[in-house]
Amino acid sequence: MNIRQELLSLIEQLNDEQLSALLDLALSFKNGEKSVNPTVESQAYQDWISPENDIYDEVFALDKSIPLG
Repeated sequence: MNIRQELLSLIEQLNDEQLSALLDLALSFKNGEKSVNPTVESQAYQDWISPENDIYDEVFALDKSIPLG
């Protein structure tokens, strides 16, 4: 099976959300982008790394009542 046939076979098995992501990727390649990093560009990733989701202070903040040494 050649690459084009294999891709067509796989595409038939994808749901609409997966097809949308694949379309974005294909359009990026068509527009001349050599590579893409969809994880870094995804809204979910951007939300995850946003300041609103920064839990460092909550998890790692020093408890002033605990002596440091």
